Amino acid sequence: MRYYIFASGSKGNCTLISDDNYNLIIDCGITNKCLKNHLSKLNLTLDDIDAVLVTHSHNDHIAGLNVFSRDIIYSTKYTRNVDYSHELENYKSYKFGCFDVFCFPTSHDTKGSIGFVIYSNNEKLVYITDTGFIYEKVLSYLKDATYYIFESNYDVKMQLQTTRPQYLIDRIMGDKGHLSNEDASLYLSELLSYDTKEITLAHLSEEANNEDTALNTLNNIMKKRGVDVSHILIRCAKQREMVSGGNFSLDHD
Repeated sequence: MRYYIFASGSKGNCTLISDDNYNLIIDCGITNKCLKNHLSKLNLTLDDIDAVLVTHSHNDHIAGLNVFSRDIIYSTKYTRNVDYSHELENYKSYKFGCFDVFCFPTSHDTKGSIGFVIYSNNEKLVYITDTGFIYEKVLSYLKDATYYIFESNYDVKMQLQTTRPQYLIDRIMGDKGHLSNEDASLYLSELLSYDTKEITLAHLSEEANNEDTALNTLNNIMKKRGVDVSHILIRCAKQREMVSGGNFSLDHD
Protein backbone atom coordinates (compact mmCIF):
# COMPACT_ATOMS: atom_id res chain seq x y z
CA MET A 1 0.00 0.00 0.00
CA ARG A 2 1.24 3.48 -0.87
CA TYR A 3 -0.25 6.87 -0.13
CA TYR A 4 0.28 10.34 -1.51
CA ILE A 5 -1.08 13.32 0.40
CA PHE A 6 -1.53 15.98 -2.27
CA ALA A 7 -2.82 18.63 0.15
CA SER A 8 -3.76 18.76 3.81
CA GLY A 9 -5.17 21.78 5.62
CA SER A 10 -7.94 24.35 5.64
CA LYS A 11 -7.21 25.44 2.05
CA GLY A 12 -7.80 21.97 0.60
CA ASN A 13 -7.44 18.26 1.26
CA CYS A 14 -6.78 15.34 -1.06
CA THR A 15 -5.06 11.98 -0.57
CA LEU A 16 -4.41 9.16 -3.04
CA ILE A 17 -4.01 5.56 -1.83
CA SER A 18 -2.74 2.96 -4.31
CA ASP A 19 -2.13 -0.77 -4.37
CA ASP A 20 -2.40 -3.55 -6.95
CA ASN A 21 -3.20 -1.07 -9.76
CA TYR A 22 -6.19 0.30 -7.84
CA ASN A 23 -6.29 4.02 -7.07
CA LEU A 24 -8.48 5.36 -4.30
CA ILE A 25 -8.83 9.06 -3.48
CA ILE A 26 -9.97 10.44 -0.13
CA ASP A 27 -11.56 13.89 -0.49
CA CYS A 28 -10.89 16.40 -3.24
CA GLY A 29 -10.85 19.97 -1.99
CA ILE A 30 -8.19 21.16 -4.44
CA THR A 31 -8.43 22.59 -7.94
CA ASN A 32 -8.58 20.50 -11.08
CA LYS A 33 -5.21 21.88 -12.16
CA CYS A 34 -3.57 21.04 -8.85
CA LEU A 35 -5.02 17.52 -8.85
CA LYS A 36 -3.87 16.82 -12.42
CA ASN A 37 -0.39 18.16 -11.67
CA HIS A 38 0.00 15.82 -8.71
CA LEU A 39 -1.35 12.85 -10.63
CA SER A 40 0.97 13.54 -13.57
CA LYS A 41 3.97 13.28 -11.24
CA LEU A 42 2.83 9.71 -10.58
CA ASN A 43 2.15 9.00 -14.28
CA LEU A 44 -1.58 8.93 -13.59
CA THR A 45 -4.60 10.75 -15.02
CA LEU A 46 -8.15 11.25 -13.81
CA ASP A 47 -9.12 8.13 -15.76
CA ASP A 48 -6.89 6.06 -13.48
CA ILE A 49 -8.92 6.93 -10.36
CA ASP A 50 -11.19 4.02 -9.45
CA ALA A 51 -13.08 5.44 -6.46
CA VAL A 52 -13.39 8.64 -4.42
CA LEU A 53 -14.30 8.53 -0.73
CA VAL A 54 -15.61 11.69 0.93
CA THR A 55 -15.18 12.36 4.64
CA HIS A 56 -17.62 15.28 4.95
CA SER A 57 -19.18 18.23 3.15
CA HIS A 58 -16.91 21.15 4.07
CA ASN A 59 -15.58 22.97 1.04
CA ASP A 60 -11.91 22.21 1.70
CA HIS A 61 -12.78 18.53 1.22
CA ILE A 62 -15.24 18.61 -1.70
CA ALA A 63 -14.51 21.74 -3.78
CA GLY A 64 -12.87 19.72 -6.57
CA LEU A 65 -15.21 16.73 -6.65
CA ASN A 66 -16.93 17.89 -9.83
CA VAL A 67 -14.07 16.54 -11.95
CA PHE A 68 -15.17 13.00 -11.09
CA SER A 69 -18.19 11.04 -12.27
CA ARG A 70 -20.81 10.49 -9.59
CA ASP A 71 -20.48 6.81 -10.41
CA ILE A 72 -17.22 6.59 -8.47
CA ILE A 73 -18.00 8.92 -5.52
CA TYR A 74 -18.88 7.37 -2.14
CA SER A 75 -19.96 9.08 1.08
CA THR A 76 -22.55 8.95 3.82
CA LYS A 77 -26.05 9.97 2.73
CA TYR A 78 -25.72 13.19 4.74
CA THR A 79 -22.61 14.33 2.90
CA ARG A 80 -23.64 14.20 -0.75
CA ASN A 81 -26.80 13.38 -2.63
CA VAL A 82 -25.48 10.19 -4.19
CA ASP A 83 -27.18 7.07 -5.43
CA TYR A 84 -28.13 4.63 -2.69
CA SER A 85 -25.58 2.09 -3.88
CA HIS A 86 -22.86 4.67 -3.27
CA GLU A 87 -23.75 5.46 0.31
CA LEU A 88 -21.38 4.53 3.10
CA GLU A 89 -22.53 3.59 6.60
CA ASN A 90 -20.62 3.68 9.85
CA TYR A 91 -19.19 0.47 11.29
CA LYS A 92 -19.48 -1.27 7.93
CA SER A 93 -16.76 -2.49 5.57
CA TYR A 94 -16.69 -2.08 1.80
CA LYS A 95 -14.61 -3.65 -0.94
CA PHE A 96 -12.80 -1.38 -3.40
CA GLY A 97 -10.50 -3.44 -5.59
CA CYS A 98 -7.76 -4.79 -3.31
CA PHE A 99 -8.87 -2.49 -0.47
CA ASP A 100 -11.20 -3.31 2.40
CA VAL A 101 -12.48 0.01 3.76
CA PHE A 102 -14.08 0.29 7.20
CA CYS A 103 -16.02 3.48 7.95
CA PHE A 104 -16.34 5.09 11.37
CA PRO A 105 -17.94 8.32 12.66
CA THR A 106 -15.98 11.44 13.50
CA SER A 107 -17.16 14.37 15.63
CA HIS A 108 -17.28 17.47 13.45
CA ASP A 109 -19.70 20.31 12.90
CA THR A 110 -21.26 18.82 9.78
CA LYS A 111 -23.61 15.87 9.68
CA GLY A 112 -22.33 12.50 8.57
CA SER A 113 -18.57 13.13 8.88
CA ILE A 114 -16.49 9.95 8.78
CA GLY A 115 -12.99 8.50 8.80
CA PHE A 116 -11.57 5.32 7.31
CA VAL A 117 -9.55 2.25 8.21
CA ILE A 118 -8.12 0.79 5.01
CA TYR A 119 -6.68 -2.71 4.67
CA SER A 120 -4.64 -4.14 1.79
CA ASN A 121 -1.97 -6.83 1.48
CA ASN A 122 -1.59 -7.32 5.25
CA GLU A 123 -1.23 -3.59 5.87
CA LYS A 124 -3.59 -1.22 7.68
CA LEU A 125 -3.96 2.53 7.22
CA VAL A 126 -5.98 4.80 9.51
CA TYR A 127 -7.22 8.09 8.04
CA ILE A 128 -8.80 10.52 10.51
CA THR A 129 -9.04 14.30 10.30
CA ASP A 130 -11.63 16.94 11.19
CA THR A 131 -12.79 15.63 14.54
CA GLY A 132 -13.02 17.26 17.96
CA PHE A 133 -12.48 13.96 19.73
CA ILE A 134 -12.56 10.23 18.95
CA TYR A 135 -15.51 8.19 20.11
CA GLU A 136 -14.64 5.48 22.64
CA LYS A 137 -16.25 2.82 20.44
CA VAL A 138 -14.05 3.84 17.52
CA LEU A 139 -10.68 3.62 19.30
CA SER A 140 -10.45 -0.18 19.22
CA TYR A 141 -10.72 -0.14 15.42
CA LEU A 142 -7.81 2.26 15.11
CA LYS A 143 -5.22 0.28 17.05
CA ASP A 144 -2.10 -1.36 15.62
CA ALA A 145 -2.19 0.31 12.20
CA THR A 146 0.77 0.16 9.85
CA TYR A 147 0.23 3.78 8.82
CA TYR A 148 -1.56 6.68 10.48
CA ILE A 149 -2.70 9.84 8.71
CA PHE A 150 -3.89 11.60 11.81
CA GLU A 151 -5.16 15.09 12.50
CA SER A 152 -2.97 17.35 14.63
CA ASN A 153 -4.59 20.68 13.84
CA TYR A 154 -3.49 23.26 16.40
CA ASP A 155 -1.33 24.15 19.35
CA VAL A 156 -3.54 25.40 22.19
CA LYS A 157 -1.32 28.35 23.15
CA MET A 158 -0.90 29.43 19.54
CA GLN A 159 -4.63 29.08 18.94
CA LEU A 160 -5.49 31.37 21.83
CA GLN A 161 -2.99 33.95 20.59
CA THR A 162 -4.44 34.21 17.08
CA THR A 163 -6.53 37.16 15.94
CA ARG A 164 -9.43 34.82 15.14
CA PRO A 165 -12.83 35.77 16.57
CA GLN A 166 -13.71 33.98 19.80
CA TYR A 167 -16.58 32.02 18.22
CA LEU A 168 -14.15 30.48 15.71
CA ILE A 169 -11.62 29.61 18.40
CA ASP A 170 -14.40 27.99 20.44
CA ARG A 171 -15.56 26.05 17.40
CA ILE A 172 -12.10 24.73 16.55
CA MET A 173 -11.33 23.76 20.15
CA GLY A 174 -14.75 22.26 20.80
CA ASP A 175 -15.95 18.67 20.66
CA LYS A 176 -17.07 19.17 17.04
CA GLY A 177 -13.97 20.97 15.89
CA HIS A 178 -10.42 19.66 15.49
CA LEU A 179 -7.80 17.75 17.46
CA SER A 180 -5.02 19.71 19.13
CA ASN A 181 -1.42 18.53 18.94
CA GLU A 182 -1.65 17.29 22.52
CA ASP A 183 -4.90 15.40 22.01
CA ALA A 184 -3.64 13.79 18.81
CA SER A 185 -0.42 12.72 20.53
CA LEU A 186 -2.25 11.28 23.52
CA TYR A 187 -4.54 9.26 21.26
CA LEU A 188 -1.63 8.00 19.19
CA SER A 189 0.28 6.96 22.30
CA GLU A 190 -2.55 4.52 23.01
CA LEU A 191 -3.03 3.31 19.43
CA LEU A 192 0.32 2.61 17.81
CA SER A 193 2.32 -0.59 18.20
CA TYR A 194 5.55 -2.19 17.01
CA ASP A 195 3.70 -2.92 13.76
CA THR A 196 3.34 0.82 13.14
CA LYS A 197 5.76 2.08 10.48
CA GLU A 198 4.65 5.64 9.78
CA ILE A 199 2.71 8.52 11.34
CA THR A 200 1.79 11.52 9.22
CA LEU A 201 0.33 14.39 11.22
CA ALA A 202 -2.34 16.05 9.06
CA HIS A 203 -4.53 19.14 8.66
CA LEU A 204 -2.07 21.42 10.47
CA SER A 205 -3.35 24.96 10.94
CA GLU A 206 -1.26 27.61 9.21
CA GLU A 207 -2.20 30.19 11.85
CA ALA A 208 -2.15 28.14 15.03
CA ASN A 209 0.44 25.45 14.41
CA ASN A 210 3.66 24.53 12.62
CA GLU A 211 5.55 21.33 11.89
CA ASP A 212 8.18 21.73 14.61
CA THR A 213 5.55 22.39 17.28
CA ALA A 214 3.40 19.42 16.24
CA LEU A 215 6.36 17.03 16.04
CA ASN A 216 7.89 18.22 19.32
CA THR A 217 4.56 17.78 21.11
CA LEU A 218 4.24 14.24 19.79
CA ASN A 219 7.78 13.27 20.73
CA ASN A 220 7.52 14.83 24.20
CA ILE A 221 4.27 13.06 25.00
CA MET A 222 5.58 9.73 23.74
CA LYS A 223 8.67 10.15 25.93
CA LYS A 224 6.61 11.06 29.00
CA ARG A 225 4.33 8.07 28.47
CA GLY A 226 7.20 5.68 27.84
CA VAL A 227 6.18 4.89 24.26
CA ASP A 228 9.05 3.90 21.96
CA VAL A 229 8.65 5.54 18.55
CA SER A 230 12.24 5.07 17.40
CA HIS A 231 11.10 2.56 14.77
CA ILE A 232 8.44 4.87 13.31
CA LEU A 233 8.83 7.45 10.55
CA ILE A 234 7.05 10.56 11.83
CA ARG A 235 6.41 13.66 9.71
CA CYS A 236 3.76 16.21 8.79
CA ALA A 237 1.51 16.52 5.77
CA LYS A 238 1.72 19.82 3.93
CA GLN A 239 -0.78 22.23 2.43
CA ARG A 240 1.06 22.85 -0.85
CA GLU A 241 3.49 19.96 -1.31
CA MET A 242 2.90 16.27 -1.85
CA VAL A 243 3.99 13.91 0.95
CA SER A 244 4.43 10.25 0.00
CA GLY A 245 4.41 7.23 2.26
CA GLY A 246 3.70 3.55 2.54
CA ASN A 247 5.35 0.41 1.27
CA PHE A 248 7.43 1.21 -1.81
CA SER A 249 9.52 -1.95 -1.48
CA LEU A 250 6.70 -4.11 -2.79
CA ASP A 251 5.82 -2.97 -6.28
CA HIS A 252 2.27 -4.24 -6.80
CA ASP A 253 1.54 -1.90 -9.73
